[in-house]
Amino acid sequence: MKIRCCEQNKGATLFVQQLKEQFVDLNIKLKKCAKQCKICKRQPFAVIDKQLVLINSFDELCVSIEKQDVRTN
Repeated sequence: MKIRCCEQNKGATLFVQQLKEQFVDLNIKLKKCAKQCKICKRQPFAVIDKQLVLINSFDELCVSIEKQDVRTN
């Protein structure tokens, strides 16, 4: 699973650190810009396997990634 977050998105830096600690085998990167500026200003998001995922909070996304990671392993 490939996860990309924008460092301009509020809370993304902490979220990426948590994910890297929790899921060491995933390909997780914090990008300077994810080229989703309109969304980035409004709400948390991530790009997972080239698919934009909109969320209410990064905690919600973490739970979703845990479920997907369990299914793929």
